[in-house]
Amino acid sequence: MFSRLLLLNWRIFLSNLNRFQLLLMIGYIMFLGVMLVNLIGTAIVVVIMDTDPWMQMQMPWLTPKVYSFILLVFANTYWVMHFSFTNLRLLNIEENRKLLGFGFPLKRLARYLMVIGFCHPVNIIYNFTWLVFLMIQVREFYQVPVVFVAVFFNYVLIYSIKHRFLQIVERRFIAVVVGFLMLVFALFQLVALVSENKSQIFYQLIPRVETINEVLNWLPGGLLIQAARTDYGFWNGVIFFIFLSILIGLVLIDHFNKTCHGLHRPSLKKVEEASSKLWDVLKRVLGKNAGKYYYYVMIHPYNKLQVLTLAIIPIVYVPLLMNVEYEIARTIAIPTILAGIPVALLAMGMANMYGYENRELLLHLQFPIKLEKQLKERFLGVIILPLLVFYGITIFEILVIPEIGEILNIFIANTFMFLCFMLIFIWSSYYQYQKAIFSSFSYKHPIIPQKVTFVISFSIFTVGYLVFVPLDGLEWYRLTIMGTVILIMGIYLWGHMDVLVNLFKKRILNRIWSEL
Repeated sequence: MFSRLLLLNWRIFLSNLNRFQLLLMIGYIMFLGVMLVNLIGTAIVVVIMDTDPWMQMQMPWLTPKVYSFILLVFANTYWVMHFSFTNLRLLNIEENRKLLGFGFPLKRLARYLMVIGFCHPVNIIYNFTWLVFLMIQVREFYQVPVVFVAVFFNYVLIYSIKHRFLQIVERRFIAVVVGFLMLVFALFQLVALVSENKSQIFYQLIPRVETINEVLNWLPGGLLIQAARTDYGFWNGVIFFIFLSILIGLVLIDHFNKTCHGLHRPSLKKVEEASSKLWDVLKRVLGKNAGKYYYYVMIHPYNKLQVLTLAIIPIVYVPLLMNVEYEIARTIAIPTILAGIPVALLAMGMANMYGYENRELLLHLQFPIKLEKQLKERFLGVIILPLLVFYGITIFEILVIPEIGEILNIFIANTFMFLCFMLIFIWSSYYQYQKAIFSSFSYKHPIIPQKVTFVISFSIFTVGYLVFVPLDGLEWYRLTIMGTVILIMGIYLWGHMDVLVNLFKKRILNRIWSEL
């Protein structure tokens, strides 16, 4: 039965695969191979560092305590990476849920989906690297099964914790964002303090390495190293093995129940508009049609996580790039990152503009409601918030970091990027339509198709380079060209809204009918 389920998912995967996605998959496989080699190579180098004669000659300060410190720092850093990149996405849960209607047992389907979810390639690479890293440090035979079960327990624990963390982000989004911003601010203050006094701190750190190692030993990475390096005896190893096996069983049972719950309750109950203050505000500002549409865009769990990501990127990278000596970081990288924020916000609402609340767009067939008015209100409502963010970021660049460019250049370049991506998102909303689903696993499933996300990511940096790279004497020509294109695109979009109506009737209307 499990082989048939795998075959079903494989056929679903192939049926949704076009040439562009096939190219992406080949590139992804190559990336995974490079990632595996780099991670394992780094782990091996760190482990053999103190036994290699050449290393000892090049680094005479590498005492056993300092080596233990390096090993523990690597292990705990790698654990953070493992937590960050662990993939929780279940394969085609919406399609697999349909099997319940054909009599497929719920518990068996949940078990199979758990196995499929655990075996994501990225997760396998990180766990395999853990095994290689720890196994080459094993000193006694009884440590081998303990290391195996410790790595597996570490994985299922990360899986469970991250699952709950994403649910907390979904339910307590504002609190998580505020807490995260405070944490990032504190970390930046710490990094700035260390960078200003790094030599002094380093010399003060060496005498206290043993104390620091004792603390690092009790962090997750340190505990895994202790499972491989500490001589705790055969019978203690048996006890550890049994205890960890019991914990693994409890975590798996918990995740099994969560998976059954997600399969059994396919849809989350949407919040009623009448009881939401956000709905009232959006209805007044954007109108009833656009307000309701944007309301569901904003409350979708996956979009909330994307907003959190957008808050992270500029806060982390802009201050770092400001301290880089290379001029290209200030003139190209920073303006591109900042210009990409409103573009990403626009993508949430426009790149799949008919994926949310699309049944209301059928009202024009039965009632005297103009489709053009509905589409125009939705289109204009979608761009209001990104435009406000766009102007806010532009003013911030001009007032706070004027060294990245002149006022006119920044304004025209940002406007040009915004309009260019608006055209891409209009194309995506008609030619890459995808229905947005509110489910118990919504925060794991992208609303925008993968190939559109790839095009957006690639195009942001390409267009950013073209519009922000210094041209010296030729800058006037570029500004003239961008300004002309901005005027032409703006006038055409405003005067030809009927194009949106015709495309909707041609490409979207029948699909909405078929999904009723």
